[in-house]
Amino acid sequence: MGEQRYLRSALFSSIVLFLAGGILGFMIVGLDIVIPAHYHGATVGVSIAFMGLSYYLLPRLGYGPLPPRLTFWQPLLYGGGQLLHITGLAWTGGYGVQRKTAGAAQALDRTGEVLGMGLMGIGGLISVIGGVLFLVIAWRSMWARR
Repeated sequence: MGEQRYLRSALFSSIVLFLAGGILGFMIVGLDIVIPAHYHGATVGVSIAFMGLSYYLLPRLGYGPLPPRLTFWQPLLYGGGQLLHITGLAWTGGYGVQRKTAGAAQALDRTGEVLGMGLMGIGGLISVIGGVLFLVIAWRSMWARR
């Protein structure tokens, strides 16, 4: 039953993120940062699907067992962080912040812009933690080869 649980969490996270990226694709109007929000949602949704596939294949290829609790939470952490990340990007894009600009060139003058970029950064940090957790889980499984 443990395997079903973490495979479902990977599938759920993948679908939600890919759907969010697709919806954001329909919201693209100009050259603002809604565009990177769209492709971060879509591509990370696919990445989570491949993480779930890795979780499915590792034990079947003769590697060690996966820790069920960590493996359940990892796609949710990674996907949740990315959802916050793309929400912050889309929110700030709604203010017209242009893509391919950084620092002072972004001209984050309003509180909403700063909050949106803060949400993007917090989401990115959470997502990085989830990505590192995937590497730790996969490495432990491969190191504990049966």
